[in-house]
Amino acid sequence: MSRGTWLLLALAACADGGRDDGSGTASTEPAATGTDASGPTSTGPDTGDDPPTSTTDASSSSGASGVDDPPLVCDPLTTCGVQCVDLMTDPANCGQCGISCVIPRATAACSVGQCALGECDDGWFDCDEDPNNGCEQALAPGQMCGLVCKPDKAEACNLFDDNCDGQCDEGALPGCRVGVHRSSSPTLGHFYTTDAAEAMSGDFTPESLNFYYLYSAAGAGVVPFYRCLKPNGRRFYTTSGTCENAATLEGPLGHIATDPQCGAVPLFRLYGAGDHFYTTSEAERDGAVAMYGYQYEAVAGYVWAGP
Repeated sequence: MSRGTWLLLALAACADGGRDDGSGTASTEPAATGTDASGPTSTGPDTGDDPPTSTTDASSSSGASGVDDPPLVCDPLTTCGVQCVDLMTDPANCGQCGISCVIPRATAACSVGQCALGECDDGWFDCDEDPNNGCEQALAPGQMCGLVCKPDKAEACNLFDDNCDGQCDEGALPGCRVGVHRSSSPTLGHFYTTDAAEAMSGDFTPESLNFYYLYSAAGAGVVPFYRCLKPNGRRFYTTSGTCENAATLEGPLGHIATDPQCGAVPLFRLYGAGDHFYTTSEAERDGAVAMYGYQYEAVAGYVWAGP
């Protein structure tokens, strides 16, 4: 082939785009890159230059099996979010989910579905038993809470108005106050005892059963009221543990108040013709002085008109 013919053939191949027309003439164009408008294709082994195409289905994101986790079963507890809780005892979910107990100056607790006080912070005390104000009283070491009344609080035998109704220890609390009977004798004068049978013994004549009341036991605000036997067989009553060094101590009649607390009234002490006389009546006191020659000595203490 002449050089001119070969040159014409080469020019024709270039004009035809380098495609093989089936004539067996090799194309002189560079190899294809393997990319066309329809997307990436591969003409040979993967060289790692292109990122691998993921074959994982999007629905598998909820789990390897493609199924949602089963619901939380808490029975007999209660489901609160992603937790199983006891609404009766959990201070973070007390009574209902999300109800969190906060107690001032104390740790919080939950009791039967109601917020309650756990333990007070150091130096603070819950004196009024009210969880709403927490540990409300700061006390120094050794100090004790004072009594606090509450409308729903039961009365106790403590010389205090526990239920805020203006009365103390009302309701004839068993064993709280004891009645003192008053008798008189032509030979032994006036006699006071808590024993009704003793008040009617010998030649004693009862003048008034349950004439007044004393506390049967010791407590804050009351002191022993002693029964003292004099050499002449008569008795008097005093807060002196030595019977004023004038008689033999027989023991406490009961416990008398030292001031007019909880509705207590004064017990007047009089003396005349070897007889000690006690009354809660100002009129009787004045009559004994004016008509029977008694001398008014003092208020022996404060007693109660009822149990």
